[in-house]
Amino acid sequence: MHKILIVEDVEAVADLQILKLMRAGAAVETRRVDTPQDFTRQLELYAPDAILCSASVPRFSAVTALAMAQSLRPGTPFIFVFKTADEEAAVDTFTRHAGDNVFKTSPGNLPWTFGRAMKQAEEHKAADGQGFAIARMTRMYANQVRELDQLRHQHLVFRKLSRYLKAAVTPAEVYAAVECFGPQLFRRTNGRLYLIHSPGKHLESVANWGERSPGEQAFTVQDCWALRQTQAHWVGDPRTELLCGHVTSDSRPVPSYLCVPLFAQGETLGLLHLRGVEEESTSEDVDSIESCLNLATAVTEETGLALANLKVRDTLHEQSIRDPLTGLYNRRFLEEFLLRELARADRKKHALSVITLDIDHFKRINDTLGHGAGDVVLRRVGLLLQGYVRESDIACRVGGEEFSLLLPEASMQIAAQRAENIRGGVHDLRLKYDGHNLGAITISLGVAAFPEHGTTPDTLIRAADQALYEAKSRGRDRVASA
Repeated sequence: MHKILIVEDVEAVADLQILKLMRAGAAVETRRVDTPQDFTRQLELYAPDAILCSASVPRFSAVTALAMAQSLRPGTPFIFVFKTADEEAAVDTFTRHAGDNVFKTSPGNLPWTFGRAMKQAEEHKAADGQGFAIARMTRMYANQVRELDQLRHQHLVFRKLSRYLKAAVTPAEVYAAVECFGPQLFRRTNGRLYLIHSPGKHLESVANWGERSPGEQAFTVQDCWALRQTQAHWVGDPRTELLCGHVTSDSRPVPSYLCVPLFAQGETLGLLHLRGVEEESTSEDVDSIESCLNLATAVTEETGLALANLKVRDTLHEQSIRDPLTGLYNRRFLEEFLLRELARADRKKHALSVITLDIDHFKRINDTLGHGAGDVVLRRVGLLLQGYVRESDIACRVGGEEFSLLLPEASMQIAAQRAENIRGGVHDLRLKYDGHNLGAITISLGVAAFPEHGTTPDTLIRAADQALYEAKSRGRDRVASA
């Protein structure tokens, strides 16, 4: 009685294979699996005398099944069953050097191939004897211990990387985390993390470890097969496979490499590129790069999510401090920024001035032509204010038709002159709405300075507001100083 483990996802197909063997006179006991997890468990518990593996199982790569069987049950006859010429060609590529215990057959020739495989296995078993069994077990456990140690190390390092990515508050901290833990996760590799920049969709390196390769500083999305196909691209043998355009081939052979796209929220953010360190890639190097795929995918998912979260956080923060109509900062930002600038001005003994302004007779514009006309005036005044501020200044819409400007290191005299220039600029505006001329737009402005008119945000703004009220009481369209 031969124990057979069948790798097949369609039960009816497995039953047909069993029936063919039994009709040929084979006494068999069978179990069917269709996932790597079940396959591993049955290899250890069931200890099959032979393995039948369909060349195409959706959830289970035939290459993976063969590798697992050779690791856990070396010497066990392994028979690939193909149905089409394409499947036969695919089986040929990875069984060419797989060993004399690996066979291939069509369903019609299965009984003959099975008989041949079992006869050969019995001959090997008799020749090898007990010494072979001991060597096999020793090798199996040694491999398991090594793999478990490696998985444990990768798990610990990955958890540490994940914690730092979640705690990062800037993209630079994300890059630093990948650069720190990348070489610990992907040993014997050179790594690069690239991000896509919108102008031209080109990629630039933001984190790297290992030796720097020529020609990898910047490239476009079209230069990478992984980005173009939106899936990982693994090159085991560069001599027989297509290379990405960003992987240059100079006088030295190109080692095996892996490209994994960086996605987040449906958007392609960049690329993780891993390359073997050896100039001449051995089979062990190829297996090492291929085994990185799942781990590299997990790293890109965590990194992409961290970068996307930072982008969302920055967007929400920007929305919380910006006035949506004019694009200027709002009152919340003015109060926070003024508090910091006052502390800095006090520490460094620098001047600081505040200008508050109000559009004259703004209610009349809204009442006469509607709020659409009022929005046009607010937007144009906001745009004009942006043209009158330095990089270190800020302009804010603090509510309704009221605006404020904060001028760090600007004296009262400079601020008053700036206010007068702004008043003249607004006075020269000629606006239209819905075919109607809006007439002359005027503003009233109040100016106050630190420390003469206040040393706290409230007192300084109150002083500027008082000056603004004075300008209005004196007839509007003018500047008043506190």
